[in-house]
Amino acid sequence: MSDRPYFTLDVPGVPVAKGRPRMARSGHVYTPQKTRDYEDQIRLAAAVRLIGKKPTERPVIVHFAAFFEPPKSYTKTRRTQLLQGGGHHAIKPDLDNLLKAATDAICGENGAIADDKQIIEISCFKTYTEDRAGISIDVYEVTQNFDRFRLRWRSWEKGEDNG
Repeated sequence: MSDRPYFTLDVPGVPVAKGRPRMARSGHVYTPQKTRDYEDQIRLAAAVRLIGKKPTERPVIVHFAAFFEPPKSYTKTRRTQLLQGGGHHAIKPDLDNLLKAATDAICGENGAIADDKQIIEISCFKTYTEDRAGISIDVYEVTQNFDRFRLRWRSWEKGEDNG
C-alpha cells in the first residue's frame, strides 16, 4: 500500500445510508430517491476531485468515516460527553449501509475505482463531531504484495498480543 491515498474525498452534510431497493406495483425495482440524490452528491464531488484522472484498476484499501452532530435535544452535558469520546454513535443509520452508499458512488467509469470488486480491505467508523456532519473517504492503491490483514487475522487464537 502506498503512503499517500490515490483518492481522498470529504463530503459535508448529514450522511445518508443506502436505502433498501423498493418495488413498484409494476414489478420494477428502484433505489429510493433520497439514496439516489445522496449518491449523486458524492459522485459530483468525486468527479471534481478526479478531473484528469482515470479510475484505478488496481486492488484498493478503503478508509471511510461518517461524522454526525449530536442531537439538538441532548443536554449540554450529554453533548459534551459524546464529543469527548464518552459515547458512540451506536444508532441508525447502520455503518454498513453508509459505506455502501459511498462506495457505490465512487465506483464506475467516472469514479475513483473502476469496480467495487477491487476493494480488498475496508476500515470504517462513525462518530460524533462538533465541527459539521459529513463523510470522508480515502482510497489507497495496493501496489505490492500487501497482506497486513491476514497477518492479524485471529492472532488471538495463536496466543499473540494484539496490543
